[in-house]
Parts: sequence; structure tokens; C-alpha cells
Amino acid sequence: MLKYFPAWSLLLALLIPVAAALTSTIWRSKNNDQLRDLLMMPDAAADINDGNNNGLLVNHHQRNIVVLCHNISQDVVDGIFDVNNLTKGRIDVLARCVTSALWISNKIRTDTNLFLMLSPHNITIEVQGSLVRSLTPDERTMALYLQRTLWCGKDDCQRKGGQDASSSSAAAVSDSFIANNSQTPGSTSKYINPQSAPMPKEKMIRDMRKGRDALIQRIRIAHHGKSPLPGFVMHHEDTLQARLKKLSSFSSGDDGRHDIWMMSETGDPLWQVLEDQEQQQPKCAANIDRTTTTLILGNQLGYSADDEKLLRGTEAVREVSLGNISLLTSQCITITHHYLDRLYELERSNHSPAPCKKKK
Repeated sequence: MLKYFPAWSLLLALLIPVAAALTSTIWRSKNNDQLRDLLMMPDAAADINDGNNNGLLVNHHQRNIVVLCHNISQDVVDGIFDVNNLTKGRIDVLARCVTSALWISNKIRTDTNLFLMLSPHNITIEVQGSLVRSLTPDERTMALYLQRTLWCGKDDCQRKGGQDASSSSAAAVSDSFIANNSQTPGSTSKYINPQSAPMPKEKMIRDMRKGRDALIQRIRIAHHGKSPLPGFVMHHEDTLQARLKKLSSFSSGDDGRHDIWMMSETGDPLWQVLEDQEQQQPKCAANIDRTTTTLILGNQLGYSADDEKLLRGTEAVREVSLGNISLLTSQCITITHHYLDRLYELERSNHSPAPCKKKK
């Protein structure tokens, strides 16, 4: 049947799909470039999000959430982890805390700052809800944001060609091998197939080292030439005592209130604490708008003995609870947000506050 069709029609039929594909590719690339440029411009992004308050949750209550993350490995602090395996190093816990602290449905909490304190390295990642841009709630993307913050937060001497990270591969892999293969008293050894020849220890370490070097190379390529993301800040030499002092200094003034809560199963019920505060708070607009709440939580390992001693010995810290059942850190953040949102709405709707009287 091809002889009944002219040659030019066959050529046209072949060229139309190719032209359509090229046009679609160029259009997508142009729009992606425009979107990327827009996301890298804080002022332009703010204009989009702040117009009629769409996309941003505006709340005058300032909230600080401090998560004490214990037993964080040096690799995690250096940003060396696989975003496709978030359970290794418990990056999934960090990512869920960011999502729970800042995200609600299609909106960002601009009144909330999150502090991930990585112990024992005295390094803190601060995520500022009022400055973040192009934030998505999935854990993998959140892990990439944290990884770039950690990767870009190191000194330049440690990042030139990744020499410091690569040179430590042998020691890091050897320590990992010894930790994973050492037997504690009373533990059972792993099953080994008697028909298979055991792999020499040197070869296992060599294979692990190659895998780690390949991971470092992928991370270096992924973040090469990229600046830290807006709203993600890395603090060095940041201890819990110093962080409490800084947060306390950010109080809303003499007329405002700054609550510092330590979340635990043995504390006072949070709903009762909020009810008491709602009854005792002066009914004026300034005090309602000048409330700062700092919530302190542990990661999946809870608090250390030093944390508990410091927090319970600080007069401004009050121990609160969501019940006797131990919840995930991210769940505690979400529930606390819910209680504070409900309290704020009740204060604004029920009291119709008048302006506060100035002190003489």
C-alpha cells in the first residue's frame, strides 16, 4: 500500500512526531529554568506566597521546636548518607521532624523555627519557616535539603575535591566493619553457609570502601556549585545550654510570654497547662500576639542524663506531657501544633481583645 502514498507524505508523517517531541522538550526546559530562577529569588517567591496569604500560614505566635538528636554518626554530620536508604543513620527521623514542624496541607508555618541539635558533635541545623522556599513534604527531598546544608556547611579546606572525606574512607570503613562484626557476650553469631567460601576480611573492607567512595562522589556531583538553601542554617559549637540562652533572649519583651516546655511522659498534661494559661492571660491584643513557645523533645533515643539534669534544673523550663503512651517525636510536634492552633483561635475569637494599657 505504500506505493499509493507520495514520498513527501511519508516524510511528513515521520517528521511531525519528532518536531512535537522537540517542541515539548524545549518548552519544559524553558519553564523549568524560569521556575528554578524564581525559586532562587527569595523576593519573587515571597511575592507569590505572600499574596493574600496563600500558601503561607500566618500566625503571630512564635514557636521554636528543639529536637535533641543523639548518637548521630560523623558521616551524617558530614552529609555522607544515602537519601535512598534513610533508615541508615536515622535520617528519616530528622526529615519527619522537619515536615511535622513546618508543613500543613498546602501551607508552611512561617511562625515556626526548627532546631535539629546533632549530638555529640555540637552542630545544629536551623530551619526557619519564614525563609524556606520550594519546600516539599516528602522525606527523600527533605533529606536532600538536610544533606546540602551539612555538605555546604563544612569548612572550605574540608571540601576541596572531597579529599578529607575520601582519605578517611579506610578508617571509617574499618571501624564500621569491626562494630558490625564484633560479638558481644551471650550474642549468637550470624549463620554462614558451610558450602560457601568465607570472604576475607580485607576484601570485605575493600568493597565497603569502594562503595563509600562511590557514595561520596555521587554526593559531591549532586551538590557541586550549589549554595545553601534559603532558611536552612548550620550552627557550629552549639550546645543545649547555649541554645536555651539564645532562645530565652528572643522573648517578646516584658509584656509578652515565653513558655519553654520539655516534653516527657511524666510531665503535666499539656491541655491542662494551656487551659490554665488561657484563663490567666490578660485579655488584650498585644499579649495574644506576643507569645513565644519553645518545645524541647528527644529523638528516638529520648533524653540523655545530662539533658534531663540541665532541663529539670532550669527554672524557666516546665515539663509537659501528651499522655503516658510514648509517641514518635514527629507525632508530638504535630499534636502540640494542634493544641497551640486551637488555643490561639479561641483567644482571637472569644475575647475580642482591646489594646493593652501602657505602663506608667
